[in-house]
Amino acid sequence: MNLVIDQGNTLTKIAVFDQANILYETATAMIDPEEMNSLMAQFSIERAIVCSVVQFSKQILELFEKKGIQCFLLTPETALPISNRYQSPETLGSDRIAAAVGANFLKPDANLLIIDMGTAITYDVVTSNNEYRGGNISPGLTSRFRALHDYTHKLPLLTPNTHFPDFVGTSTTEAILSGVMYGILFEIEGVIANLMHECASLSVFLTGGDSIYFESSLKTPIFAVKNLVLVGLNRILNHNAF
Repeated sequence: MNLVIDQGNTLTKIAVFDQANILYETATAMIDPEEMNSLMAQFSIERAIVCSVVQFSKQILELFEKKGIQCFLLTPETALPISNRYQSPETLGSDRIAAAVGANFLKPDANLLIIDMGTAITYDVVTSNNEYRGGNISPGLTSRFRALHDYTHKLPLLTPNTHFPDFVGTSTTEAILSGVMYGILFEIEGVIANLMHECASLSVFLTGGDSIYFESSLKTPIFAVKNLVLVGLNRILNHNAF
């Protein structure tokens, strides 16, 4: 069985895979060594992979070593099951390449657009030749609400709503909600439309915590996969296992 860990700035996602099937998953603000020990007692973990945007716990790594678990840290040097054509792979977010690998695993030999909606919104392209081409990065939903609040004197700090407001806001609150929500929606639809001119039969994957606010509002058919990064990490782990 594989243990997959995706450590972000605020949350860490943990999953146990048996082949391609997720047997267990959770999200936590901090990895507790005792809970990790309990998880390894519950499942017969053979291998692990860690994708982290911050310094990962030495204590957990030592625990893996003590338990005889083969552990990989996802780095720019890690072998991938797809080709990476990014010009600066050392600056490419590990979650971006993992999501790209995940989408390619679910739909190989296809032109793909992967949209990951978190602190930032990332747009990543994988070609039908199974090559990661690159993508775009823009501010995420919460980042936009916070920017309007932090860089003005009077605008309130708002949170997203699953129900889209009227397009023309009749109050400051409605105007902010409309501007941010529709701004992102039009951005996503614009990126999809432009890429469809370049890539035949483009398949769109939507993932990330904020995707729930937009998946039902997009005109283009999409594959909504909440665990796309975890799926990709599991694929990368299997590609490197020995």
